[in-house]
Amino acid sequence: MANGAVKWCLGMGLVVMGCNGADLTDNGVGDAEGAATATMNGLVDINGLNSYNGLNSHNGLNSYNGLNSYNGLNSYNGLMSTADGRATVSYLVRCALPAGHKITKQDQDNNWYTYQGAIGLAPGWETGACDTLCQQSVSACMMAHINTAGVHIPLWLDSPATAIGWGQSAQYPNREGTFFGNIFTPNSAGTIDAFYCNGPGFNKDVVPGRLGANQVDAPYTNPFVDSATNPSGLCTPCAASKADGADSCAANGTTFTTPITVWRGQTFQGETGTFVGGKVLSCANCSNGKRLSGFTALQIPKVFSANAGTRTFIVYYTNGDTKAHSIKVGVGLNGIYYNFPPTGASDTVGSYLITVGGFSAGSNTVNFVPAQTTAGIDVDWVEVE
Repeated sequence: MANGAVKWCLGMGLVVMGCNGADLTDNGVGDAEGAATATMNGLVDINGLNSYNGLNSHNGLNSYNGLNSYNGLNSYNGLMSTADGRATVSYLVRCALPAGHKITKQDQDNNWYTYQGAIGLAPGWETGACDTLCQQSVSACMMAHINTAGVHIPLWLDSPATAIGWGQSAQYPNREGTFFGNIFTPNSAGTIDAFYCNGPGFNKDVVPGRLGANQVDAPYTNPFVDSATNPSGLCTPCAASKADGADSCAANGTTFTTPITVWRGQTFQGETGTFVGGKVLSCANCSNGKRLSGFTALQIPKVFSANAGTRTFIVYYTNGDTKAHSIKVGVGLNGIYYNFPPTGASDTVGSYLITVGGFSAGSNTVNFVPAQTTAGIDVDWVEVE
């Protein structure tokens, strides 16, 4: 088991959240909350990484020196000189260093940035070298946080790495996949070992930018795809002593002993709910290519809550009108009206954060009811934090 989880900035459980490429300057650390690690992805790509050049090259980053040192991470060039590079640094630090630890660096314009640790897979890298095991652990963590669409999806991590540990959560039901490799140092062939494999839930409630969603420009590949024996590229070749995830995975002649298995949080497609008066429309920008339009009532069943009280929802929707539309959202007959702003076009997806009360511990049904039967939002999908 892990030594606990951490709740901070944009996240929840050890809870860590990605910020869609934005710089992070103060990710406050909060309460401990159980085994394994809950997190949020949102790293669009890994800046400075390509098939023939690891992170440990020409990016102002040198894993043979501590992150806090000038020679470990240069303050003025490489990754620190661009917004995308600084996003990469934020994930490096949160994956490597434990909660309560941080590094502070400058960019080429002498602007200061502070990056907080959270997961603690490589605490020694703060002041010392990051060896091969360190590189593999941080690599798996960074790849697990990739979302090529830049959308935040709640995740639960399991790993033999002691900083994460084992333990499942009913709020993260879909075993998406496992990530492993070394994105710091090229292998003997001069390429990067960046790998994933599919879990049994990789294609359930598929959301943008993750496995099963036809990712664009993802930095990792699946080494286990075989058209005859394993067409889905499932993780069955990995060693696993429990249902939580993989103990080790071998690819390209190397056995990686700290893979990270990802379980996706609760997500619900609008078109798969129970609805009245609506119709399912094609939508190129929507998850699963569909959205629910024109409904007078929408029910989303089987929303799990570990405790009674409130839960946070992110509703992904479209509103091509010029004004906001009011939707009552609640559990059972209760609910609060929320005004969903225009998204600019009927096929432009926006997101809206709401807090829904009235949950009981266990399974719940959430209702969406437009204030006016002739006008409302189109629902793409809903995620539960």
